[in-house]
Amino acid sequence: MLKRYFTLFLAAVLFVPIVSRAETTVAAADFIPGSRTVGLEDNYWETPMDITQTERIWAMLTAPITVVDGHQKEQTVLRKEPRADAEAVADVTYDSQGVHVLETLDNGWSLVEVYSSSFHDSKIKAWNQLTQGYIKTSALKVKKVNQKYGMVIDKLDQRLYIFVDGELYDVLSVSTGLPNERQPYNETRSGEYLIVSPVGDFVSDNVVGEYALRFNDGDFIHQVPYIARGDNKAYEPLEKVLGERASHGCIRVQRKRTPKGTNMRWIWDKLRRNMGTRIIIWEDLQGRSLGMPDAQTPLFYNTQGGKDYHAAEKCYGVRDKYLPLTPFTYGELENAPYSALNACQYCVPPRRLADIEVINQAHRAPRM
Repeated sequence: MLKRYFTLFLAAVLFVPIVSRAETTVAAADFIPGSRTVGLEDNYWETPMDITQTERIWAMLTAPITVVDGHQKEQTVLRKEPRADAEAVADVTYDSQGVHVLETLDNGWSLVEVYSSSFHDSKIKAWNQLTQGYIKTSALKVKKVNQKYGMVIDKLDQRLYIFVDGELYDVLSVSTGLPNERQPYNETRSGEYLIVSPVGDFVSDNVVGEYALRFNDGDFIHQVPYIARGDNKAYEPLEKVLGERASHGCIRVQRKRTPKGTNMRWIWDKLRRNMGTRIIIWEDLQGRSLGMPDAQTPLFYNTQGGKDYHAAEKCYGVRDKYLPLTPFTYGELENAPYSALNACQYCVPPRRLADIEVINQAHRAPRM
């Protein structure tokens, strides 16, 4: 797993490292997306990355958002100093990307921070770097957001949390961007965004994505793609890596329905005519970690030859004749016969302890 240390570009030229969690709980609930707080209530940048704090998250998801006014398929830049000819230090997408306003100056400029939306063709090579810079205050615009729906994507656990009417409604498995040495721009840019336009189906390389919604210029949230093989749609190669980084920057969402019937098609049906829904993306910073599920968490399996363990006694991944499924507990998962079971791709049950520990080990903060 490719891990990164991100840097905060301060207005005074100095670069300083930034330190800024949800299988079930957060081991470090004080981690926030921004570099610091400036007293902004219900603000994405100042709200802890803790999915268990549902009231705070809902307040943040439905609060107004500050964006840069302009066309949703175009970008502007942040400047190193508060003047138009100063060095550009970060890319910002118009209309959909939220910014953290740190200071409003008397000279018509504001100091803000964002995760830079630098893409493959950007002149600024600040791939997903949390960066401070200046922008004209008159370019900033406060927008109201959808008050019924909101979404949280956590890159740490590769899960999408759907909120409806103030409640955590469901959880889906996703794949965010997988950067590499040659393509660091594949990293999904963290931050806060708005769903700004329905895209539908699109083709990228040899794969087809469906139900795409635009949230950051060329980045979409869409159904896990398929590979076209004649008249057949091969989902399995990309479906099997859901829950891991795998995309070129877009957010791939599961196709298989949860017990509530939720999947990317469900999201498309609810949101394609409801633009302005906030979607937030939490960075998987060093030091963040996943909590361990309670040993009494109920799980389920099919005693008649089932190969998966499930989060619910009824699951679309199991034929009706085998329902309802037989219960057991998370604490028994490493015992026979449960130790040989795989996590269901439909109902997204909690990961095994060993898999959680692998993620946590990869994100351990270095000892000082």
